[in-house]
Amino acid sequence: MKDMKITIIGCGLIGGSLALALKRRRPEFSVVCLDLPDRLPAVREAGISDEVGTMDDLASCVPQSSIVIIATPVDKVLAIVDKLRPFLRENAIVSDVGSTKKMIMAEAQKLLPEGRYFIGGHPMAGSERSGVEAADPLLFSERLYALCPYPDTPNDALLGMMDFVESLPAVPITIDPEEHDRIMAMASHLPQIISIALMHAALAGDAEHAMLDKLAGRGFLDMTRLAASDFGIWKGILETNKESINQAIGRFNKSLLLLSGDISGEKAYLAWEEAGRHRRKMGPESLPRPRKNDLRSMIDRWDKQILTVLARRVEIVRQIGKLKNNQSAPVVDPDRERRMMLQRKEWGKLLNLPEEMVEELFAVILRQSTRIQAEKL
Repeated sequence: MKDMKITIIGCGLIGGSLALALKRRRPEFSVVCLDLPDRLPAVREAGISDEVGTMDDLASCVPQSSIVIIATPVDKVLAIVDKLRPFLRENAIVSDVGSTKKMIMAEAQKLLPEGRYFIGGHPMAGSERSGVEAADPLLFSERLYALCPYPDTPNDALLGMMDFVESLPAVPITIDPEEHDRIMAMASHLPQIISIALMHAALAGDAEHAMLDKLAGRGFLDMTRLAASDFGIWKGILETNKESINQAIGRFNKSLLLLSGDISGEKAYLAWEEAGRHRRKMGPESLPRPRKNDLRSMIDRWDKQILTVLARRVEIVRQIGKLKNNQSAPVVDPDRERRMMLQRKEWGKLLNLPEEMVEELFAVILRQSTRIQAEKL
C-alpha cells in the first residue's frame, strides 16, 4: 500500500474524516477529494487532502487511484459508479460508505469493467454534525467498518480494502448485504426515526408553555441528539431500506403498545428487566461496577473526546490568529487571559475539579494558543 493514491468523492463528515485520518496516519498516501464546486473552498480550507477538484476532474485523478471511495448519500452511489467506469485502472477497488447495502450491491459490480472491483463499505461511525467542517481524524478509531464483498471478489481486492480500513484505524468485518440492512434498520435507522418522533411529540406537548428547552433533562437531550441530523442525508437511506425499516418500526410499535397498556404492571416490569439486562451487557460504560480494564476503556474513550474537542479549539485559535493578523492586533491580550483563567477556575470548581489542575491545564492551552497565533503572524 506504499505511495498509494486514493480518491474520495464527497467530502462531508464521513469523506472528510476519511481523508483527514489518512493524511494524519498515512502521509505516504496521496489523497484526492472531489466535491461540488461550491464546496471546494471549504474543502481547501479544511486542509484534508493533497488535491481538490470536482467530478469534472475524474479523468485526471481516477486512473492513478488504487481505491476510490464514494462518500455521498446512498441514492447517488450507483450513478457515480457508472461515471467512474471509463477511468478505473486494472485491479482498482471502488467502495462506498452508505448505511444501506442491498440495493447498491445488486447493481454496482455490473457497472464496472472486468478486473475492477466494487466492495460495499459502511463505517460504523458518525455524528449529528455534517460537512467537511466537522471532519474528525479520530472518527473511525477502533470502530467497526462493515465490508460487503461479492462471492467472487478476489482475495487480494478484499485484503487491500481491509488494509485501507485498518489505516484509519478501524476494525474491518465482512457481512452479507441483506443481513447488514436488517441490522442497520434496527440499530441505526429506527433510532433516528424514534429521535425525530420523540422531538416531534415533545414539541406538540410543549406548545402551550414553550419550556421544553429549559426543562429538558440529559436523558431527553441524549435521545433526541439524532433529531439534529440532516434529512437530505437520510432520505436516500430511508428509501433504500424501506422494508427492513418498516419491519423494525412494527416491532417497536408492538413493544411500545405492550408498555402503554400498563406502564407499571407485570408485563412492563418483565420487559424493563429484560431490556436492562441485555443493555448492561453491551458496553463497559453501562456496567454498574466496571472492572479495571472496563474503567480504562472508558478513560480511552473520554481521552479521545478531549483531544477531538481540543483540535476544534485549535482550529478556532488559528482563525482568530488570522483575524488579528489582518487587523494588525497584538497576539496576547493579558486582561482577557486573566478573565478567562478566573472563569475556567469557576467552571472547574462547579465540576468538582482540583483548582491546580484547571490552572495548569489552561496555562498550557493559553501558552500554546499564543504560539500558534504568533506563527500565523
